[in-house]
Amino acid sequence: MEEDIKEKESSVLWYNILNAALKIPGARVDRKEFLTKGLSGCSQEEIAKVLDIGPGKAGVPLEALDKAADAEIRNHTGIVTGTSFLAGLPGGIAMAGTIPADIAQYYWHVIVIAQKLAYIYGWPNLQGENNDDFLAVLTVFIGIMSGAQEARDVIKSMAQSLSQESSKTLSNSVLTRVGLPQIARQVARVLGAHLAKQGLAKGLGKIIPLIGGAISGAVTIATYLPMANTLKNTLREDIIK
Repeated sequence: MEEDIKEKESSVLWYNILNAALKIPGARVDRKEFLTKGLSGCSQEEIAKVLDIGPGKAGVPLEALDKAADAEIRNHTGIVTGTSFLAGLPGGIAMAGTIPADIAQYYWHVIVIAQKLAYIYGWPNLQGENNDDFLAVLTVFIGIMSGAQEARDVIKSMAQSLSQESSKTLSNSVLTRVGLPQIARQVARVLGAHLAKQGLAKGLGKIIPLIGGAISGAVTIATYLPMANTLKNTLREDIIK
């Protein structure tokens, strides 16, 4: 019973972090806007095709997708290692519970790059049919970035299913069919438990990959960059086409 309570608390802690990051302006990436801007050199017909069926199915060369992904990773890695991000946020930051601001802003960059990489490698609108599905998908993506094999396996299954469909958004039926909700719950407990062990639950700010106060650029580069590249390589391997 005590173990069940701890697992539930870990899951709640994780989703508090995720929801805090999602409250920061710009956390939800608009697929159409992002791809249209990124494909500004293409014709309207080419852009329309990409928006309809995704870059991979539309025949955009893999080299071009890799170039776009690497540029986004470099951009976010550069920003997240700075110390001025929070000060420039419009309206400040809305946090849940005792989530430190540096934690929320770090995961803002994590969830934004996750969405952008997904769209580059052919995924449909991640915000899907309801917010719980969106949180589950983000959690599994971050699980991949953190090395969770079960997260990697379920995303591979999802990519295979999506490659056989023409849906413009993630449907709950697809997520349920591959078992993503269950995997997301497992990953959420693991991520939350890891952060709690580092003192986040007590508001101490002693967490991995962050340190209390201003983010250490060296620490962030050593964690954010490989995490983003891990997700990139996974999505690239299972590109939807």
